[in-house]
Amino acid sequence: MTETYTLLAVCTGNICRSPAMDRLLAHAFGEDEIIVRSAGTHAHVGDDMEPQMKTRLADYGAETSDFQAEQLRSEMVRDSDLVLTATRGHVDDILNDIPESAQKVFTIREFARLLDAVDETELRAALAGADSTPAKFAALVPLVAAQRDHGDSAGSEDDVVDPYMMPEEVFDASFRQVREPVERLRDALLS
Repeated sequence: MTETYTLLAVCTGNICRSPAMDRLLAHAFGEDEIIVRSAGTHAHVGDDMEPQMKTRLADYGAETSDFQAEQLRSEMVRDSDLVLTATRGHVDDILNDIPESAQKVFTIREFARLLDAVDETELRAALAGADSTPAKFAALVPLVAAQRDHGDSAGSEDDVVDPYMMPEEVFDASFRQVREPVERLRDALLS
């Protein structure tokens, strides 16, 4: 087992949805052996996250400082243990470039939906043998990936709405669509 586990959050501009994923995942799993980063498929390179998303993260208690948007690069995907995206389109973009990463690339909402489909006894047994959060992630991801063969196929409910240049209520919806799957993942791994 590796000593660290790397989570990569991906959206388009890397200024709204993936920064929210990044900072919420870091907030939930803020351990030295969990590395969280984010990037965009068409990033606003060097920009800070949108103020509306920053406010929601701060209200939640997550760290918001020292953020700069970064362009997604193939090696970022290859070097990550789990890649969570905002939409199915982002998954498709990644898999077109790096098809061998299919077992570790999900939309964040898809990951939570498939996690809910994992047999509870199987989940508990897999996690019981893991003595660290990285080990729990390593045990969990294959169980979740296996659900793709058994469950419903992905649909628009697996996407996180893009709030960029949209009204406050769209930022609320987008933040909720990111926050709820992160909380579900946290509850599964840390309970």
